[in-house]
Amino acid sequence: MSESTTFESLNLDAHLLDRLDALGYEVATPVQAMAIPPAIEGKDVLATARTGTGKTAAFVLPILQTHRPGVIICPTRELALQVVNEIERLSGLDNIATALIGGASMKKQIQQLTEWPEAILVATPGRICDHMERGNVDLNQYDVLVLDEADEMLSMGFADDLEYIVEQMNPDHQTLLFSATMPKHVQKLANRILEEPEQIRASGKEERPPSLVKQFVMISTLKQRVDAIEKLLLAWQPSATIVFCKTRNRVETVADILRPKGAEALHGGMSQAERTRVMNRFREGRTNVLVATDVAARGIDVDRVDLVLQDDLPTDDDTYIHRVGRTGRAGRTGRSVLLVGNRAVRHIKRIEKKAGQLERMEIPTQKDIDHIQRVQLIEEFSEIEPQQNALDTFNEAKNAGMSAEDVAIAALSKLLGSSSESNAEVVPQVNKSDNGPKAALVLGLGAMDGIERGAITGMVYRVGNLPDACVGRIEMLDKITAVELPEEFIDQLVRDLEQERVGHRYVRPRRSDDWTFQPEGRHPSQRRHGGGRQGGGRKGPGGRHNSRGKGRQGRPNRRR
Repeated sequence: MSESTTFESLNLDAHLLDRLDALGYEVATPVQAMAIPPAIEGKDVLATARTGTGKTAAFVLPILQTHRPGVIICPTRELALQVVNEIERLSGLDNIATALIGGASMKKQIQQLTEWPEAILVATPGRICDHMERGNVDLNQYDVLVLDEADEMLSMGFADDLEYIVEQMNPDHQTLLFSATMPKHVQKLANRILEEPEQIRASGKEERPPSLVKQFVMISTLKQRVDAIEKLLLAWQPSATIVFCKTRNRVETVADILRPKGAEALHGGMSQAERTRVMNRFREGRTNVLVATDVAARGIDVDRVDLVLQDDLPTDDDTYIHRVGRTGRAGRTGRSVLLVGNRAVRHIKRIEKKAGQLERMEIPTQKDIDHIQRVQLIEEFSEIEPQQNALDTFNEAKNAGMSAEDVAIAALSKLLGSSSESNAEVVPQVNKSDNGPKAALVLGLGAMDGIERGAITGMVYRVGNLPDACVGRIEMLDKITAVELPEEFIDQLVRDLEQERVGHRYVRPRRSDDWTFQPEGRHPSQRRHGGGRQGGGRKGPGGRHNSRGKGRQGRPNRRR
């Protein structure tokens, strides 16, 4: 079908068309245009479509259209929650879908199954099998089975669970199988469980990375890679970055080193609540560097990702293509860098046959970084419309005896010289709600340690296991940082952070009940000196003691 297929031509009900119109959906994507009609007719569907092609709506809309009871199986908790959210968006209804996922309260799920017996079930394989074995769910009552990301579920070892789920379904049920890739083991599963399916390839015969993504390969040893990643982040200053690693241990290692840059880890060994909070912060722009395993990153659709870094060769070529596909979305450009050792060079040609040419690049030097930043600045200048206040300032500078060249060089010196400071200021302050009385958590590190605000925010949420929108203002001075938090969390955070480090520095936490946060828009360095309590150690701005002084109630901070 044509990419310009309208939803009206798919004969959807009026209320669904109204919802699609309200959400700004104008035309169906290829996978939607090809999968929705046979799915509504009740046919089995075998669809190959990569993440980000609109496949969720391709199986959700037919279920909403036909009102047939459905079960949707997803490989990860995150993807299941994302599907539930999409069902609610497309239907405009609450409580129309129930998530049955691991890491969440079984008791609450049983309650939801009782309260909403007609809800669409969205589940991970292991958890729905648990419910079936306990008698909480009878799949014989469901007419539609959707297997989303079937390739990933099989690679995660859920083959037996999927077979069991299929056996428990109504014998006359319809099956919609969606897979990002179609390796032999997925095709074998499809042959066993589908009956005369409508076969769909939404992205053509061969999957390829988005055309707007520029692909690079960098030859580097394992020891060099994190340093290379840091330099690429500094040189390109991406809006959002995903760093892919093969194992959980490698994710933790890389994320720990990159934490001063605001990086956070995401892998299957984390609790569901913690994974959800990390992903929410990444989607909302409060975390800009995500270090993740391939499985944990499934289901993350963030259009602003403009850089993908691959810490090593992926397990197969299709995984490489899916990693690259995390950027270059929604018409945006992106970059992908594959970092491999010398012995892996022979595999690159194999990848290039399927993914296109990978441009060779070296680890950036400081000279390279400076050059890249200059080029980017010039590109930004060419897109800026002159403002009146800038013209007025320029004319006043000329009247003061400065030439145009002097003004330009002075302005560029100021911009280039303060880039690192300006980058540290871009993390938004997220707490706009009243979470009760506030106090300050004071940490013994600051701007002189090269720490960015994003790193502080991510660490506090991660270690404290805090609900969203708890962190308020953050004031970063040269050697200390104050974080505004609801006072109920502070004492526990002080205990939890005792052994925590950002980079190689211990954070040395303490509570401060008399810290006065400056109004938003006023830089903390504008504090007046003087005041504050007496105690050992040199006083910092505002009379408060720096990290070498005494903490609350005169207790000396530990030396590490």
